[in-house]
Amino acid sequence: MGEFQAVEYAVQHFGFTPQSFTDGVFNVMVDNLHDTMNAAEQYLMSRYRDVPKEEVKAGTQQIILKFLQAFQKAFDKLESYLLSNLFQVPDNVLLPEDKVQMEQYTPEEEAQLDDELDVLRKKIRNAVYVNTCLKQELEDLGKVQQQMERLLMQVAEIERTCSDAHVHELKEAIVFRSSKVTALIDVVMSIMAHGGDTEHTQDQLTDLEKKMSRFS
Repeated sequence: MGEFQAVEYAVQHFGFTPQSFTDGVFNVMVDNLHDTMNAAEQYLMSRYRDVPKEEVKAGTQQIILKFLQAFQKAFDKLESYLLSNLFQVPDNVLLPEDKVQMEQYTPEEEAQLDDELDVLRKKIRNAVYVNTCLKQELEDLGKVQQQMERLLMQVAEIERTCSDAHVHELKEAIVFRSSKVTALIDVVMSIMAHGGDTEHTQDQLTDLEKKMSRFS
């Protein structure tokens, strides 16, 4: 694993770059040093008023420089140790989110996976098509249901009208009138079948009058 890849893997694991961590620690230490020396400088100036301020400042600056030189050497060793031993993921360690890469596929297996994916895509497209058809059928059934509801309302209105007109047994009345119409159709069809046979026509009309009289 190259150096750049090692840093990337460390960032993936820790959530920050190791160098940024050590730089942050160094900057905090330096800021604390300056704050401490500034406080010491203010104390010395207030305690020893007979000492010129320039001398006090020059002395504190020398202390800061010497401390920084010693601190820089010590911190360089600490930084080297941290980057090499603590903030580095060993080459033989695999992070949990990368364990899926442990299983490698041959070209034949990849081709088989591609075929399976194609089959799944076709199934998904078919499922979408079926769902679309079912949705259309549901819409059609909804329209049919609305028509049936309107028809039932019309039937109920007819029944109320017949009831107001004292016409009972509506179904029997319709069947009765229908039988009359059927008988008339039969006679007419018979007359047409015999052409211009007057005698037969007269007999058919007489028979029709008898049937109509029974229906009346």
